Amino acid sequence: MNKEIQKDLTGEALVNSWLRFARNKIELNMDAKCNNPLKGNTQNPAALFIAAADYSIDPHALSGAPQGTFYIIKNVAGVVTPSEGNDTDLSIGAALEFGVRVYQIKHIILMTSPHCGLLNCLLNEDVKNISPLVDGKYLPQWINIVASAINRVASQDLSNEERKRLCSQELTKISFENLMTYPWILDKLYEGELNLHGWYHDVCNQEFAWFDPKTDSFVRS
Repeated sequence: MNKEIQKDLTGEALVNSWLRFARNKIELNMDAKCNNPLKGNTQNPAALFIAAADYSIDPHALSGAPQGTFYIIKNVAGVVTPSEGNDTDLSIGAALEFGVRVYQIKHIILMTSPHCGLLNCLLNEDVKNISPLVDGKYLPQWINIVASAINRVASQDLSNEERKRLCSQELTKISFENLMTYPWILDKLYEGELNLHGWYHDVCNQEFAWFDPKTDSFVRS
């Protein structure tokens, strides 16, 4: 990382930078958001957006939607854990429940990317500092979910780039499957009150694709 950038990320500089952004940008939308007589002082997101913690692009910037449109959930690799069992995650379940049952969100978007840090660690044997993946307290169990996506394409003869693409897309399918284990999500899907969307975004190659459930594959846009 550039030394000047590192310097700017020190505590005081980072706080001052955030304050400048807040004053110049956020305040422009405060009156419309907080004094809207139809919404009162509440949030009113339209879609739930799930992505990896290291996916750096704001979905509002990506889609051109106004701030507050997305209720954002991020974690390692951007996966949805099942509602029950050893692989369940309380924070994921709580965020899903709040978004779907409290906010009454109508859309869940799963964003995947071939640049996911955890996925690249598992596919690249030359990556440094990967011992926590094996002997860590939390990562080994979490990896079980991601590894299942890798296993689905393990037998295919693929280039490294193609393997990353397919593995990241398989993660979306696994998250779809896990979403079905939440009864209140399943009910809303059957009732037509909730829609699931799978998005794939390769920032470096400027590629965007969406999941088509009819063909069980991703379609490039």
